Amino acid sequence: MGASRAEIGQGRRDRTRAKLVDAALRVFARLGPDAPGIDDFTSEAGVARGTFYNYFETRDDLLVAVATQVADAIESELAALRALPDPAHRLGGAIRGYIRKAAADPVWGWAVVRIALVAAPLGESMRRNLAKDIAEGVAGGRFTVPSVQAAHDLVLGAGLMGMRAVLRGDAKVEHAETVAQMVLRSLGVADATEVATRPMQLPEASVAAVTRRPYARKRDGPA
Repeated sequence: MGASRAEIGQGRRDRTRAKLVDAALRVFARLGPDAPGIDDFTSEAGVARGTFYNYFETRDDLLVAVATQVADAIESELAALRALPDPAHRLGGAIRGYIRKAAADPVWGWAVVRIALVAAPLGESMRRNLAKDIAEGVAGGRFTVPSVQAAHDLVLGAGLMGMRAVLRGDAKVEHAETVAQMVLRSLGVADATEVATRPMQLPEASVAAVTRRPYARKRDGPA
């Protein structure tokens, strides 16, 4: 049996919404989270201004949708990390994965860096995983920190600045391991160097996604 008219209509709506979110990702990557207006998004997506309001009430609603999408993209690629028993390995691997994906996909990377300034952590999956890793690390004595909130801030701040350095061409892709090592050392992980440089044990597709050449030209955003 063919799809019903309702299913066809829903599929069309889903595609239009996805087009708006993808367009917004590119706009946020270029302009940051505060500068763009509704017309910037609809022009980039090639849809009428009124179409925007069929899917989002405000620009902030679209920002949340983009933030969730960019975080879910990398969290899905790094899903194999979640099965590892060591929270230091999981956290270090996540930092490395985010920085290496920024090197491989600059538009995604700039969107994360710029949106995270107002919406970090990005999405529920990122928030949940970060909280879980730090909580387990502290509870098990793997991490020694004076403040759980400060630990969150350290991870997010160092990770984002590491992404920015690679995106601007100030550092090579191997900067991912250096940042992970320094963050883990700051959290009190005695074997931080070994943890931050051991194989990530990701599925083949994910490894390919995070090990391409870095975006080498120094700039403040994608062309």
